Amino acid sequence: KLPRISIRKPEAVVGKSTVQAMQSGIYWGYASLIEGVVGRIQDELSAPAKVLATGGLASMFAEGSDIIDIVDEDLTLKGLYEIHKSIHA
Repeated sequence: KLPRISIRKPEAVVGKSTVQAMQSGIYWGYASLIEGVVGRIQDELSAPAKVLATGGLASMFAEGSDIIDIVDEDLTLKGLYEIHKSIHA
């Protein structure tokens, strides 16, 4: 019977209510997932890489991480537009 919540960056990591705790878990859990996956990729490459975040929540997660270098929420649409232009040129 947990409530529906919005996904947003919480004010604190430790929530003082059920909603705050759920928001913190979702936000910081995904932020840590992003950092962990990027870190593993960079370890495999044995080199740092530019990290580009895309999608509707990209800027929100970029706020909580120093690992994201560039945010482009519309990258997929820009790519589809370029494909469309190349087909109909």
